[in-house]
Amino acid sequence: MHACTIPKESRVLKRTTKGWRTSQIVLHAWADTPFSGVFFNLRANGKFEYFTSGLLQSFEAGKWTKTQDTIKLEYLDSKQSIVRINTIVIDKQTSTLKFDNDSTPVQMRLKVMSNALE
Repeated sequence: MHACTIPKESRVLKRTTKGWRTSQIVLHAWADTPFSGVFFNLRANGKFEYFTSGLLQSFEAGKWTKTQDTIKLEYLDSKQSIVRINTIVIDKQTSTLKFDNDSTPVQMRLKVMSNALE
């Protein structure tokens, strides 16, 4: 049996952002891949987490803001410094998330399971 591992930076970030995750989830999306599940949550406090489970574990977190149909994500490291910025749009026809500069087919995108943003 294989052990699941999560990189050190991800473990530290998960610990330092623990308090963020007490806030209500306003958007929840997920995708299932052959080796892991992928989960994405936007929270009412303006924070988000993006993580995977299974053999290939990871954890990312940051801040989000919404302008019309676009959601801006600022990914943070464990010192709360911005490490990258990305945007997503909710594809209302397919109920999926479309990340900027991502050519993932609709069938493999994160599926929106609950959305209280609107």
